[in-house]
Amino acid sequence: MRNKLLIEAVGTFFLCLAALVASSPLSVAALLCALIYMGAPVSLAHYNPAVSLAFRLRGRTGTRALWSYVSVQLTAALLAAMVAGYLLGHDTDRARAAVDALSESAFTGFGVTAAVELLATFALAFVILMVGTSRLTAGNSYYGLAIALAVLGLSGTFGDFNPTMNPAVSLASSLLGPFAAIFDGLIGTKTFVTETLFLAKLAPRILAEIAVQFVGAALAAWVFRFLFPEDR
Repeated sequence: MRNKLLIEAVGTFFLCLAALVASSPLSVAALLCALIYMGAPVSLAHYNPAVSLAFRLRGRTGTRALWSYVSVQLTAALLAAMVAGYLLGHDTDRARAAVDALSESAFTGFGVTAAVELLATFALAFVILMVGTSRLTAGNSYYGLAIALAVLGLSGTFGDFNPTMNPAVSLASSLLGPFAAIFDGLIGTKTFVTETLFLAKLAPRILAEIAVQFVGAALAAWVFRFLFPEDR
């Protein structure tokens, strides 16, 4: 289990870091493809708490492993947010947007965002279950490419809504602003207070988005089991 958790930590860290730092979804997809082939022989290369839930409901992992994976993945996301905050520094435009957003409801436009996260996470999880766990595709060597292409395609399809399809990435994205302010020496300043208040206000929305991602992954697992009841 130790090696599995270490692989999950490394993979999730670099995936989250790429999602925060990379300038193109293609870069994220390419790195994800390499990380999947790197980690799949050891941990099955989840790198995503929602995918870990899908594997649990699919019957490929146990409950204890699920909690261990998710804990490691979220910790790796936290570290990735710290590193990204250090590398990128504080974004003044983001700070201005945060100030403007403080006067709005945290759930403005949430219905559309939730629908996109549900659809995208469902599609990604279902692709992963099909190419990574199905008897129909057992022994294939294209699973990493298929998953990376799914991420790239879904990112392009829903690009205007910027779905993460991954609770770990959602967590890292939400923490980027405060960590960037900390590393820029802005603790105690108005900017840091604004970033902190913005995070506190968005926390319910972030948790709701993560819940939707888990629902999408769970639906993918249930649909898989419905379509292939013999594939246990």
